[in-house]
Amino acid sequence: MKVKFIFSFFCLMILLSGCGGDEGTKPEEDLELTSVEFTPLLNTQVGLEFAEVPWDVNEDGNIDLFDLVIVASHFGENVEISVQPGTGRTLEVINKQQTEKTIRVTGSGSVVGEPDVVVLSVGVSVERDSVKQARTDAAEAMDGVIESLKGNGLLDPDIQTQHFSIQQQFDYAQGRQEFRGYSVTNSVSGKIRDLGIVGQVIDDAAEAGGDLVQINSIQFTIEDTTKLRMQARVAAMQDAQTKAQTLATEGGVTLGKPISISEVEGPYVARSADFNLAFAEDASAAKTPIQSGQLRIAVTVNVIYEIE
Repeated sequence: MKVKFIFSFFCLMILLSGCGGDEGTKPEEDLELTSVEFTPLLNTQVGLEFAEVPWDVNEDGNIDLFDLVIVASHFGENVEISVQPGTGRTLEVINKQQTEKTIRVTGSGSVVGEPDVVVLSVGVSVERDSVKQARTDAAEAMDGVIESLKGNGLLDPDIQTQHFSIQQQFDYAQGRQEFRGYSVTNSVSGKIRDLGIVGQVIDDAAEAGGDLVQINSIQFTIEDTTKLRMQARVAAMQDAQTKAQTLATEGGVTLGKPISISEVEGPYVARSADFNLAFAEDASAAKTPIQSGQLRIAVTVNVIYEIE
């Protein structure tokens, strides 16, 4: 949710009177912007020259909401300051005199790419009468799984333990709890960079772990999405330009240059395939087929154009 601070002289007096009772008090929530970052933002987005003045009222190195009150009072009613809360929050400062004659549009762009990494989650689960026996059997099975992963070319940095647990197991009957034994669960993730051997890696891990193995999931992903995101940005800006030009033409006005551009990265979700496999005695008789498909990366831009 976007929180907006539009300060008129009347609102300013109320805010300042509230701050005056406790000198030096400021809201707890910081904007995570330094005065060095903030002043150029004012110059470029508001179109006013304040490069000589650092707007860090508290001189603590950060721009917070208290500082914004002072800044907004200097600008008066013609400036709108919007804060997007949350992690990675952003600050937008708009000179409303510049945006009275504008066209605001949202552009979307997406591209598809081929996955180049598969993350395999594989584990073992053992239940025995004693902790020692359960742990020993689980360790032997997992050693076999890890050796099979390495035997298929996976490197140590690409193999990581995800989960390990030792738990008591009980049966419940007629309102009574009866101890059944101990379970040990151990799972690892492995990055497979050769998509052509994914099925083989799964089959070898299943064989190495025997009846104790669990293939939890595989996840198709793209390790470096930088180039694809750049392509999506270009497509999003082209979409915004087309929309704005259509609106300007139909409205009988001339489209000017963009005066504000902000990006909203669309969700990039690695595609997962869940497994719930029970391996039969002849599980190794058939190879596991795996299809990687494609992944989509999306970017959205919000653009404000001048009307000339």
